[in-house]
Amino acid sequence: MWDELRRFAEDPPAWGEIDPRSGMTRVLTDRYCLFFGPSPTTTLVCRLRLDPDEVPETIHEVREQVAQHHHRRATWRIGGSATPVDLVDRLVAHGFVPSDVPGLEPHLTSMVLTEEPPSVDDVEVRRVASPEELALASSISATTLGEEHEEEDWEREFTAEQLGDRPRVYLASIDGTAIGAARALVEDGLPAVMLISGGVLAEARGRGAYRALVRARWDDAVEAGQSALVVHAGAMSRPILERLGFHVAAEQEVLLDPTTC
Repeated sequence: MWDELRRFAEDPPAWGEIDPRSGMTRVLTDRYCLFFGPSPTTTLVCRLRLDPDEVPETIHEVREQVAQHHHRRATWRIGGSATPVDLVDRLVAHGFVPSDVPGLEPHLTSMVLTEEPPSVDDVEVRRVASPEELALASSISATTLGEEHEEEDWEREFTAEQLGDRPRVYLASIDGTAIGAARALVEDGLPAVMLISGGVLAEARGRGAYRALVRARWDDAVEAGQSALVVHAGAMSRPILERLGFHVAAEQEVLLDPTTC
């Protein structure tokens, strides 16, 4: 069980089925997984299993695929299982640089939770219940990640979220005021629920909202029959997650291919 969770935590985009309604596309080969999200800037390369002499060819192949899909800003996530073992150095030699993309730090830790986390009093967490709440959650997430809040067709996006064509979106509130937001991928056939993001406004930190967002998604994972959570933790969230019982599954280096920006 642990080995399956570890492998999933390291390379989630390589698992499961991609629903055409989701707005996501995947190119999956025995050498890499190339994932295209709904946004043109959501472009991820992972589960890299290359021979040393395949590295230049794979870089060229991925760049062509990114252009053909009209995407950009390809980020390469190199986990401990990636080959060759010096892949990071080889990519850097080809001009790759450590990621400076908000939400994608240059070093991430894949973590797994298999035990029930604590509940939190005085913080309400629930899935968004309207297009307006989805827009609010998006705004909070953008603020906590240091991103610009992009306007969307929130009616359409909310419908897709409710149908399961998008990750679930959650709002955390204290005394009726929304102060945190998070997302989770809950999908049949996966060994765990994937926590995609989670953030709390600076002025509301230290009151348990982040922990409450984790607990709400754990409850949904249990309800879905997937009693485990996986997450890619940055430097700020890792200590909190460790205190909640998450265990390290893999360390990951995140590189950006500047030619795709």
